[in-house]
This record gives sequence, structure tokens and C-alpha cells, in this order.
Amino acid sequence: MKKIALLSFLLIGGFTLQAQDANDKEPEEASLNFLDQIDSTRTTREVRTNVNGIFGLGWNQALGDDNGIGEDYRFWGSGIWELGLEFSSQLSKNDDLFRFNYGLSLQWQTLRINGNRQFFTNNDVTTLQPIGFDVDKSKFEQFTLIAPLHIEIGRGERKTYKNNISRIDYDDSFVFGIGGYLGVNGTTSQMIKYEREGRNITDRRYNDYETEDFVYGLSAYAGLGDAQIFVKYGLNTIFKDSPVDQRHVSIGFRFR
Repeated sequence: MKKIALLSFLLIGGFTLQAQDANDKEPEEASLNFLDQIDSTRTTREVRTNVNGIFGLGWNQALGDDNGIGEDYRFWGSGIWELGLEFSSQLSKNDDLFRFNYGLSLQWQTLRINGNRQFFTNNDVTTLQPIGFDVDKSKFEQFTLIAPLHIEIGRGERKTYKNNISRIDYDDSFVFGIGGYLGVNGTTSQMIKYEREGRNITDRRYNDYETEDFVYGLSAYAGLGDAQIFVKYGLNTIFKDSPVDQRHVSIGFRFR
């Protein structure tokens, strides 16, 4: 009986010490946010706007003119990459369910062309034509600067860090965003790789190829915390005044 009483005393004492340690545990450091350096009052109040870095990658196609996935362009060889900053602002002071997300990103989309072809521009009209010889790779590349705009839905948890810094944490939250993007075309180029007289040759040509100056489209994403799946659909055609009436369509993963 004495052994049971002693064991019970030790167990109760252990649980009490664990509870005391949990209560005495200091708040963790708040994550680095450069907005704090611009506005020092953010460290003394509940902030409603945060900023995150965005990185995305995935697969890209140009669909239209009865062109299906993998027909004019290889699926596995055509890609999309995005790198930028995203600002996230609560729409309501007392409710963190809805946010307006906005920012700037550099976007790089590529199309791996099938069938020994590449884009040629003649009289301001760009068409997909045979190259005339066998190539190992033919790829069209387009850089754009875009401003993504989304309404994001997902409940977060407000946490208090050291020095009473208050932030809303979405690490364990399911989030869904819907919106679009606006942007301007930067550079376009084509790259072909082929073999000539036993030598491997890479030929890259920079040209506007009569691509649209402005780009815009729809986009959406969904996922858990800082990792999501995204889809994008370009509303503008890739080329101006061209019989190639095709638009970029992308799917992939984004991280922030």
C-alpha cells in the first residue's frame, strides 16, 4: 500500500512540474517580417497585413485551335516558374476568415515544341512552322512581370510572440484563393538544340515574336498552410494578329 501511495505521489508531482514548465515557457520569437522595419508600430499592436515570399513551379501548355495537351507541346518538357512577394490583408478587423492577397511576381513560362518546329514571324504574323532539319529540342520561353490578385479564405490562429508581437498563423489551416493576375510581357525567346557534324549546338534567339504586350488571366489555389496547388488560365492570346489562337494554361505547386 505504501508503494502504491508513493508511486501516485511521484506521478502527481511529475504532472505538476510539466504543467508548471508549460506555463513558464517563454513565448517564441516572431518570424522575420520586413514590414516591421518599415513600421515600428507593428511590434506593439495586432497587425492585419503580412508579407510572404512566393515560389511556384509546375507544368504549362498553350491550348486552343483544337490543340490538346501534349499535341503541339510536350507536357513534361513545358513548365512554369514564379518568384515574388505577396501581401496579405485581413478584410475585417474582427474576422480573419477573408483576406485580400496582392503582390508582384516574375513569371517564366516555357513551351517544348513537338515535331521539329519553331515559331516564325512574317509580316507581323507569328506561326508554328517546320524548321527543316532534326532537332533535339525546340523551346519557346516567355518572361512576364505580373501582379497576382486573390481573395483568400481560411481561418487562422492569432498568436502572441515575444515583446507582445501579435500575428495570425495559418500554418495548420486549409486555405483557398481565387482571383487572377495582370501584367506586362518582358522578354520572349526561342531555343533550339541540334547536332551538326558531330557537334552539339544551341541556338537562342530573342525576339518579341508579336506577343501581346499585356497579359491577364484567372488563377486559383488551395492547400494546407504554406503549400498549395495552383491553376492558371490566360485570357489573352499569346500572339497578336496570329492564326495561332492559343492561351497559356498552367498547373503546379506554390510555396510561401
